[in-house]
Amino acid sequence: MYKPLITNASKTFGNNRWIAYSSKLQREVFLFSDLEYEHWLIIESNPTIIDFCEQPLLMNANINGKLMASIIDMWVKYDTGHEEFIEIKYSSDLTKQRVINQIAIQKHWCNEHGFQHHVRTEEHIRTNRMLLSNLKILVKGHKQQKHQLDTDRYLIMKILKGATAKIPLTFLIQETKIPQNRLFLSIGQMILNGEVYSNISQQYYGLNTEVWVDV
Repeated sequence: MYKPLITNASKTFGNNRWIAYSSKLQREVFLFSDLEYEHWLIIESNPTIIDFCEQPLLMNANINGKLMASIIDMWVKYDTGHEEFIEIKYSSDLTKQRVINQIAIQKHWCNEHGFQHHVRTEEHIRTNRMLLSNLKILVKGHKQQKHQLDTDRYLIMKILKGATAKIPLTFLIQETKIPQNRLFLSIGQMILNGEVYSNISQQYYGLNTEVWVDV
């Protein structure tokens, strides 16, 4: 629905750029701070979010009688059809006049067009540092194995779909005979793709990680 207005080719925007590959979008995404990158990790791994776009739209609004513009950080769409726009800011920046104006423009535009608007800070995004640490590991693993082996996925899903409880990775290694390192990569990719649920928000990724499917 949207395409990013600002990409890595834009030399004048941002001083802390990240380029990441999104399996969800099947393209590279361009992020302009550590906080935006960490927010993307959460968006990418959320199975209820089916689409998103970074830097998707230039919003215009009259603020105190003056026409002003701001590019919003992200648009997301959920599997329910609900859409919303998100601005990502460090909490220390929220009192700066430039940021106050940006948020006012965005909120005004969203109100006029019937969209929800949210501001996400490190207080929201970094609430669960264990989850972020795990997601960073999974993304690194995904770079090593961009194309998941279909046989791995078939064997894993065959067990998970027949299970009535959450399954630890130790059991999957034992039952599938997939080498441990390869299974870690395959499961990690399936978590990022939203194919399986996991408890990586509660413990570090490893042999005791539990996975399951919502069937």
